[in-house]
Amino acid sequence: TIVEQLFLPQWVSTLAVIFFVVGFPIAMFLSWTFDITADGLKRTEVSSRRGKASIAFSMVLLVAGTAGLFLLIKPGLDGRGPAALPADVAPNSVAVLPFDYSGPNPEDSYLGPGLSDELRDQLGRVEGLRIAARSSSIAAIGGGADAKDMALKLGVAHLLEGNMRRQGNLLTVSVRLIDGNSGLTEWQETFKRGRRELLNVQQDIAQSIAEQLLPDAAPAIAAPITQDATAHDKMILARHYEQRVRERETVDQELLNHAIQLYREATELDPESALAHSRLAGTLLFNGEIDAAGAAAYEALDLDPILAEAHHVYGQYLFARGRPNVGEPLARAIELNPNLPDALATYAYWYWFNVGPEGVGELYEQALKLDPLNVARHGAYGAFLALNDRPDEARAVIEQIKALFDGPTAYRAIAKILELLGDVDHAIAWTIMARNSQPENPLHAEKLAEYFIDIGDFDTAEKLTPDLNVGLLFKMRRYDEMISQAEELLFDLPDDIQLRAYLAFAYNAVGNYDNAIRMIETSGLLGTIENGFRGTGEWDAFTALVNAAYGRGSLEEARQLAELSAQLETGGETPNWFVTVKAACHFAVQGDDEAVHRALKHAMDSKELPWEPMLKDSECFRLFKEDPVYIALVKHFDSQRAVLRNRLPATLAEYGVSL
Repeated sequence: TIVEQLFLPQWVSTLAVIFFVVGFPIAMFLSWTFDITADGLKRTEVSSRRGKASIAFSMVLLVAGTAGLFLLIKPGLDGRGPAALPADVAPNSVAVLPFDYSGPNPEDSYLGPGLSDELRDQLGRVEGLRIAARSSSIAAIGGGADAKDMALKLGVAHLLEGNMRRQGNLLTVSVRLIDGNSGLTEWQETFKRGRRELLNVQQDIAQSIAEQLLPDAAPAIAAPITQDATAHDKMILARHYEQRVRERETVDQELLNHAIQLYREATELDPESALAHSRLAGTLLFNGEIDAAGAAAYEALDLDPILAEAHHVYGQYLFARGRPNVGEPLARAIELNPNLPDALATYAYWYWFNVGPEGVGELYEQALKLDPLNVARHGAYGAFLALNDRPDEARAVIEQIKALFDGPTAYRAIAKILELLGDVDHAIAWTIMARNSQPENPLHAEKLAEYFIDIGDFDTAEKLTPDLNVGLLFKMRRYDEMISQAEELLFDLPDDIQLRAYLAFAYNAVGNYDNAIRMIETSGLLGTIENGFRGTGEWDAFTALVNAAYGRGSLEEARQLAELSAQLETGGETPNWFVTVKAACHFAVQGDDEAVHRALKHAMDSKELPWEPMLKDSECFRLFKEDPVYIALVKHFDSQRAVLRNRLPATLAEYGVSL
């Protein structure tokens, strides 16, 4: 404990244990052999047979106890060997652990983790280094793991940890670099500066770490986020608030607004900080303020054309606006900083939807390697594997999540992957665990209701969530109720493309094709899809438009739209129902019955359950209601739902949970 708190080298603790083991029998022997008396040190006199027997017996216990103590600590000593980390771990890789803050003012507690996050980003821009894991992600694991165990989990050769304290006019930051194989301290230093000199300390630490890891490279250290001390503090606090918002399922609007305001103030204090403008742009995008985000993104790029974060947020802005050439700034961001997991994940998502699945898994995997203690990274990678017919790899990701995480976020990530693998009963069990561990969060109950609707148990779904939302009503095919609720919501959410897609499907189902067409045409979708799709909601909306034109009798228009869909399709050969059923629908509109049959047969292999509205109520399948291939597909998934309902009680009993 003392070694850890005083940032002493780890060998001090190891040496103390060795001295204890070696010295213990010597001390015991001397204590039995000599007595301290009023006349000084004298040899113990033992004359009786019983006394000699007691000494002999005690010596046997002493030897046995010493041997047992040695065997007890031996695994720890053996574990300090050089083979602790995998051979493929890069020697220049380091994880910046969240710094502790021990200052007297609890309102400054964000400074420790904030400084470590800034160091991580700054070191990530040093060519030749590989920086892993956000501080917030590591903090989610919790304490207790030793240095070697943490390095192994993170897949890095070094760990950087520190302690920060700001009191009066003195700022003290103690840091140490730890070898991941041995757990021993390689380098340590304490920086003492004036209260306002956190910027200088950050720069000094970054320079020292880069020189330690790249001793022969004379590494160039990027400038910190700003040159203004007040702006620096505001940006660290803004980032702290932003991360708290992004890590929650429900958005804390007040906290998000506070983060935006702090970023704005930072840009006013230091108008030349490209990173300040870049982070402001990213937070504005998250808040849906796309025009304002675009202005901040342009400013960041203008100030620093080689800043990876600026290219990333500019690509996000283009993506949100449906502009062309989205992939170029995203790819450039990765080229400029390969240590940017957010850029890798964004590029993977865009590439998957607009180019195809080839190579996307590698992008998600690389983002995960850079941020291995982030549940969302595991969830995104596992979902991609499940949707692209790689079930064994997807289940391996589930096992990694189980080994690394605990809590509702991890449970929901596991449930989502299992849902995509068709194991909806197991997904229900994990979602119940999430609800039980966080009963105040209504989203868990809503997701449970959706899973029960997916397996055809509408009664249980309604008991779980009596106030059914638009998405649940849509899946239950209660179109009149859904239309009434969705039309009211549309006044507040006119840009919600998924809401418009649901409404268009519902209008089609009740024969109101003109309203369905108007719903999609007024969304602006037709002006952006040639630049790429931005998510499943746009595919849903476009498919609803094809069905509306077909249902209204505008056959030529419907065929042209279906042909455009075929040109934009990037789903590859996956058997997933979303790709195959949509393709079958568009083939039906084009009158290619043979292609319809091929796609429907391919859909049989989908592990994920399809939406019943799309499969059973799409206008494109109206001429196939008596078709044996179509009927076989509908019966196949109805049977799958029945199987899941029947085995659910045993699955819940297996997990020890109940509704």
